[in-house]
Amino acid sequence: MITLDEARTSRRSFSAHGSSPPLLDVKSAELATVAALTALQYPAQQLKVHIESALRAGCSPEEIMEVIVRMALYAGLPAAETAVQVARDVLRKLGLEQGASQ
Repeated sequence: MITLDEARTSRRSFSAHGSSPPLLDVKSAELATVAALTALQYPAQQLKVHIESALRAGCSPEEIMEVIVRMALYAGLPAAETAVQVARDVLRKLGLEQGASQ
């Protein structure tokens, strides 16, 4: 088991040694984050931030909705329904709602 202190030390040494770039591009990392936040039922505000970040990273509204809907299989329908509503709110606010699929 890794403790919080060990994780911080690993991160610092990872950065300090100028290691190779991350294997995931920003778009993939944001989709993974949206999936995790959906499954863990994190507060809506945090999910909104990452949906907006995913859009800025080049994800389409359809890709974001697809990831959220897929989480219904693993996290349950209520978690996915809540995240879909959060995504719809973000897309509506940004004027992208019509491009989103369910």
